[in-house]
Amino acid sequence: MNCAFCLSKEKTTKEHLLSKPICDGLGIERSTLVASMDGRTGELSRGSSLDRKSVRLPCKSCNSRWMSKLEGNTAQTLNRWLERPDEPLTSVGLRHVVRWLAKTALVLTFAENEARRFMTSPTQTAIPDITTAKAVAANGPLKHVRVAAAQTEDSSVLWGVGNPTVLPRGPDRISSRAINVASMNLGQLQLWVVVPLVPPDDIQLPAGVTPLHEDLAFGALATRAGSLDPTQVVATYSDRTTAAFLRAMAAAQHALATGR
Repeated sequence: MNCAFCLSKEKTTKEHLLSKPICDGLGIERSTLVASMDGRTGELSRGSSLDRKSVRLPCKSCNSRWMSKLEGNTAQTLNRWLERPDEPLTSVGLRHVVRWLAKTALVLTFAENEARRFMTSPTQTAIPDITTAKAVAANGPLKHVRVAAAQTEDSSVLWGVGNPTVLPRGPDRISSRAINVASMNLGQLQLWVVVPLVPPDDIQLPAGVTPLHEDLAFGALATRAGSLDPTQVVATYSDRTTAAFLRAMAAAQHALATGR
């Protein structure tokens, strides 16, 4: 498989779902046992430690260069944010967090949400957002990615990966598979990221979750104990976005097939 970020044919390497720098920055032990849940059956997988949770996805160049730098910058930003709860995020720190969350959502989509099956079963699996992946790799704008946070008293490491509720419903409407949602409890911090293939007219986040912005302090976040179910995110599309969705899906299939 081509690198999911630069689309090169260089041999892919393993990317951890949560890297050591991020775990260190958030005070999470890498030996923590986690289990993923099958969104269709509700069955839990056999638990494994965080240091074993990885997916073969980026090429060596992406993994060792910009990904490594991004993990380190984001870890420092989140560590400072949590340790100084009255200080707001900076604009630079916010960019690190948004880019890291977009990257992490893409990694989780491949690892947990069957995005690898897109080429053989495009109507039944998650659609990997190649446009966003390339923008993440190039440190480009991510205006349509939505990120939000809350405090949590659940100190375990949990995540939910899947698709939101899309309105209006119907066979001629945009599939929920075209929007990937990742939600995570990481120690004291709960994070949500929404990555749509085609930007919706409106995104409603779960109650108690605050959109991230550069003036937001960790101490200002609400404490939330709610579910990490991705369907709590509601995306609304209008008729005019249907054609754009079809073009974007065709482009994603072409990019994955040709590496361009």
